[in-house]
Amino acid sequence: LQFFGFPAYGVHCNVWTNFGNSIIMHLAKRSKKIKKFPNLVDNLIAGGQPSGISIKNNLFKEAYEEAGLKKKIIRNAKMKNTVSYHHNEKTTFNSSVIFIYDLEVEKNIAFKNIDGEVDSFISEEINGLYSILEKEILKPNCIIPIADFFLRKLGDYFPRNGILEIKKLLGYSE
Repeated sequence: LQFFGFPAYGVHCNVWTNFGNSIIMHLAKRSKKIKKFPNLVDNLIAGGQPSGISIKNNLFKEAYEEAGLKKKIIRNAKMKNTVSYHHNEKTTFNSSVIFIYDLEVEKNIAFKNIDGEVDSFISEEINGLYSILEKEILKPNCIIPIADFFLRKLGDYFPRNGILEIKKLLGYSE
């Protein structure tokens, strides 16, 4: 196992819509043509953090490239959390940091991919997210911002011991 010395940084945004007594999460199905994690479901807005650009400006950039969302909409996104995690990728041990944002959008919003990295969009009621998890078609690091969203917005949705386990995994202190 080889250790990769510098952490990777990225921005992820939970994009959602209130729908009656439920919440609709908006996600993206990654293109089958991209090298990393082709054809998997991803956060609607997500991307690596390039050098020389602020995190907020990267959010604006990714929102436009991935979903065709302009700055006037993305300005409403709220920074919610920063989570560091470690993972293995083949024979390399990596550390990563995700800057998590939330963005509530109107139910009639249309998404359009600009950079070719997204094949389609998925708008799924919270209960339907389980089928995506069970099919194991969610890009692995996307569960982090989604779980963080659930803890903050839908804490009563889970049994207490499940919440404690998720908080432990995300490094929250009680």
